[in-house]
Amino acid sequence: MLQPQLAAQPGRRMSSPIALQALLDEARFDALLLALYGPELMPAQRPVLVSQWSKYYFALVWRKVRVGANLAAFGQTSVMLDARGLPLALIAEGAPCQDLLAEHLQPLVVRLAERGALATAVLWGNAGDCLDQVLQGSGDSSGLQVLLETPGSPLHAAVSQDAAGRRRRRTCCLSYKVDWVGHCEHCPLLP
Repeated sequence: MLQPQLAAQPGRRMSSPIALQALLDEARFDALLLALYGPELMPAQRPVLVSQWSKYYFALVWRKVRVGANLAAFGQTSVMLDARGLPLALIAEGAPCQDLLAEHLQPLVVRLAERGALATAVLWGNAGDCLDQVLQGSGDSSGLQVLLETPGSPLHAAVSQDAAGRRRRRTCCLSYKVDWVGHCEHCPLLP
């Protein structure tokens, strides 16, 4: 299974900052996915690939926010990518978001859903699962847990525990559709 990288590793080459909106331009993002995952999967498995890429992005978002970093709105954010095309750093080009979900994540989810031809619920599930993982065992001095617990939040109940105490996602991330990726750790499709 592909695991989101939570921080830049020493010696890893990063790109120059790219405006998030420009990065998610259809032609540019398709080229990124093709370079990252190869012609065997792109474009045939585009929904899965967009879903997987989003996990890296969401893990980075939650890690930054948890330590008190401010994110700008979607249209005022730039991204630095590693040599493979995975997000390693976010750069705020404008004022901090007043509402992270509405100003940054909602437009991102909509754009990624368009690029991947997949349901927004898959992407919100990825965001919620990444947030839940970042908060596991760390305590929540950031106040982010409320996003997973508030009815009406798109992250509400993204992850729950089954009768055996295993964490389960509410929505599938689609990773099982690619053999070498397989089911994610919190797959709701597994018994």
